[in-house]
Amino acid sequence: MRRNAFDVPKWHLIQHRDARGLPLPAGNDSPRRRLEDELFERLYAGACEPIPEADAVPALRAWSERVHASCEALPQFSRLADECRGDAAAAAAAVESLLDALGELPPPEAPAPRTAAGSAKDPLRRPLVAACAAASRAAEELREATEGLAGVAPGSSTERGGPGDGRAARSLAARLRSDERLRRIALLAGRMKRIAASKRRGRVRHGADEVSDVIQGGELDRALPVELARLTHPRRRLDFLRSLLERQVLEYQLTGKEPLGRGPLVVLLDKSSSMDSDGGARDIWATALALALFEQARAERRTFALIAYNAAPFHVEVVRPGDALPEEALFTRCGGGTSISAALTRGLDLVAEARGELRRADLVLVSDGEDDPGPASELRARAAAMGASIFGLAIGMPGAALSPWCDEAHGVTDLATLEPAVASALFA
Repeated sequence: MRRNAFDVPKWHLIQHRDARGLPLPAGNDSPRRRLEDELFERLYAGACEPIPEADAVPALRAWSERVHASCEALPQFSRLADECRGDAAAAAAAVESLLDALGELPPPEAPAPRTAAGSAKDPLRRPLVAACAAASRAAEELREATEGLAGVAPGSSTERGGPGDGRAARSLAARLRSDERLRRIALLAGRMKRIAASKRRGRVRHGADEVSDVIQGGELDRALPVELARLTHPRRRLDFLRSLLERQVLEYQLTGKEPLGRGPLVVLLDKSSSMDSDGGARDIWATALALALFEQARAERRTFALIAYNAAPFHVEVVRPGDALPEEALFTRCGGGTSISAALTRGLDLVAEARGELRRADLVLVSDGEDDPGPASELRARAAAMGASIFGLAIGMPGAALSPWCDEAHGVTDLATLEPAVASALFA
């Protein structure tokens, strides 16, 4: 589809507009919008096909080519293109940030600058350097937010837990730009997931100690003796190194029997009115943690259950390995009081109703409130009889506030990250 100076595939234009929540491309698009389409194509695909000179509007072509020439002269733009290549959402976010940082460009009818594009006196050079840095940050932030929401099936709006309004059909990038609460949850969840993944990598794993097959690969410590013998010959040594680099060395495949993993995760998420105070920071942190725990369950092929509660449990969701978590399960409205005993009772009932599927479950209780500890000992005894453990996270309180209900409890004070002691207890 013809833009100012270049012809851009219509499918790429649709991807660009959809990622930003913009109207579909049309013949009467403004010159600036057409320039954005061209910049998207450069970042996403790496090159643009010029429009035949006879078919282009000279003033628009010259104006657009001037901007592109200034971009091409900057190594910062080349690095930005490398970061966005093949990623439509990242390229769209970068284009939006790039043009926002540049501000108002000279109109197409304005006289062209006399200085060469990309030179030290190019009026676009300095703004473009800053704009490329801002665009790179925007693309990286979008990737982090997308990572934070991995595995969540679009559902209703997140704005104060309200009902759906059709925004689920829009792309994730457009929603993250318009929904501040969703963006904060996604970024924090992405941060927590990276911490959790780091803890998982630090675990000691056993069981890969039995030879089951011979395959091609690049693991030197598993290479067959006949392959290692090639290292003793001057010419065959180079051939072996090539095979190792191309992962074509014959090696042993090691497998083994590992003990069954831990039981499923049941998260009890406090949705009382106090969780939404102070701008909803507590609810945002708790929701991000639930997403990180869901990712933990997905990585370990564990069933995941989520119970949202206030004065009573009001939303229960069970997600089996490989399934997506409905968005409505996380982004429910906060309100009412706090009944920890009711939440734990419902969690243990869920374990009992599953007829073994959720037995040996780990219950994670997240709350910023206290409750009458009278039923606590009875509920803990019931959990122990089922082989279930209860882990507590007290938001804005010492862990002792939840100790009557839990086998282990920690206080949470920093709502901007996952504290090391909590991360180790949950994921290590």
